[in-house]
Amino acid sequence: MIKVVFVDIDNTLLDFDKCAKVAMKYCMDQFGVMYEEKLYETFLEVNDSLWLEIERGELTRQGLYEIRWNRIFNRLGINIDGVEFEKRFVAVLENCAEPVDGAMKMLEYLASKYTVYAASNAPYEQQINRLKKSGMLKYITKVFTSEKIGFSKPSADFFDGCFTDIEKIDRSEVILIGDSLTADISGGASYGLKTCWYNPANNEDEQNRADYVIDSLNQVKNFL
Repeated sequence: MIKVVFVDIDNTLLDFDKCAKVAMKYCMDQFGVMYEEKLYETFLEVNDSLWLEIERGELTRQGLYEIRWNRIFNRLGINIDGVEFEKRFVAVLENCAEPVDGAMKMLEYLASKYTVYAASNAPYEQQINRLKKSGMLKYITKVFTSEKIGFSKPSADFFDGCFTDIEKIDRSEVILIGDSLTADISGGASYGLKTCWYNPANNEDEQNRADYVIDSLNQVKNFL
């Protein structure tokens, strides 16, 4: 029987991609350069590849901040200092809290039946601020981040850090809901947790790693 629910934050509770677009449009205007949709597409490609490196332990989050936007701008031939742009981008992003469709109702429902924790690889203060702004924090017992624990999802060390700070419970009584097949689903399954893959794009998981697959957060009620 499930007693505890871990929920990922970015692109599960809060729409990181939408917030990123808002932030980059604002920052491009600050640097006096016209925003084009190709910038957003390139950001998603580069950002996803860098976060995979973080998950594999090949890159630190600070390292990402130092190279992310320079790599994007180099690809597009844009003459902007990527490190300075990163600082402004993150500052804007910290104050953007656009909920994923159905996320608030899902949290309300889960919190009425289970103990709910958030699990994220993003910076702690940033996530706390965004969850507060969205009104979601009141439903979450504690927010666990790789910054505080010292290890990132999908590492077992990340989940060890979480379990040392929660009620004594068997791993089989915990489910992790998230959008990342690597950080959330593979990481949770390898640790012995039940997993639910939030997959609104209906991508394929050839290894069938998730116990449940949903394309809408409203579907969580069907099995929890």
